[in-house]
Amino acid sequence: MHERTHRRIYIAHGLLFGLPALLAGGLVAGFGVYTFLTRSAIMRGDEGTVLFLWSAAGLAGLVGWLWLSVCYLRQGRAALRHTRALPWIGLALGGLAALGVVGYIGFAWATGSPWQVLGYLVLGPPMLVPAAHLLWLRHAPNTV
Repeated sequence: MHERTHRRIYIAHGLLFGLPALLAGGLVAGFGVYTFLTRSAIMRGDEGTVLFLWSAAGLAGLVGWLWLSVCYLRQGRAALRHTRALPWIGLALGGLAALGVVGYIGFAWATGSPWQVLGYLVLGPPMLVPAAHLLWLRHAPNTV
């Protein structure tokens, strides 16, 4: 496939999966950090720490995705291959946070929560599609 075709497919992935996750997940992750900063004294045990780490990992993933997306759309695959480790680490942390959401949904659903818990799927897991696409673009050989 040509580079132009890859970019068009990536733009479609970004608009269909990345943008909703960026808006919904960013709001919830930002609210989680805000809640930790303003209400951590009220929380019991490790609730505050878990909330902060989970939210910060999600925000790091969103920032890493935006950074790598801009690099790819402006300069192509070469930019992904020459980008330093920091945005890739952020993307990996965001992927772990998104998988944590999937794990929570699976646990809640298995223990008898109502089907409305599936609404949490919009908070981060859709970002895994464009993130995997970026990772594949970085490691796939150039065919053009």
